[in-house]
Amino acid sequence: MSQLNAGVPIVLYPRSMPEIDTMNNAMPETTNPVIPVFLVLERDALIAEDIMGSLADMGPCRTIHVSDASEITPHLSAEPAVSAVFLEMRLTQVLELGLDRRLAEHGAHVILTIGEDDADHAQALGWGMLVRPFTDEMLREALMGTIERRR
Repeated sequence: MSQLNAGVPIVLYPRSMPEIDTMNNAMPETTNPVIPVFLVLERDALIAEDIMGSLADMGPCRTIHVSDASEITPHLSAEPAVSAVFLEMRLTQVLELGLDRRLAEHGAHVILTIGEDDADHAQALGWGMLVRPFTDEMLREALMGTIERRR
């Protein structure tokens, strides 16, 4: 951290963000740099803001917040690729709605934020689990874990 003459602390971030670099390397190659797109399904606006803030702290990205599962499909129709989704849904709900197939079509890494009892099944599918209450570090680990499992 550095200090300005006014005494306001300024946080200096490195130009290279390993988390985003790893995600870009996991995405199909293009001629343009890929800015990750994250979709967050969360009913609680404060928790959604925490998740989106943590993602933004990792590097340049675009986040989409929805508060109901019915809002996901229209957003997927407008996005050619989604880097990862954070779903406040149980694994059975995701499967029953067919979201697993739809998200796979967009290349999304799936991270569930509820239903810890399903953690083993979720991991067997290559998905992540973010157990509440979570920290920024736990969010990064869940995201990177899903990327590693799919390699």
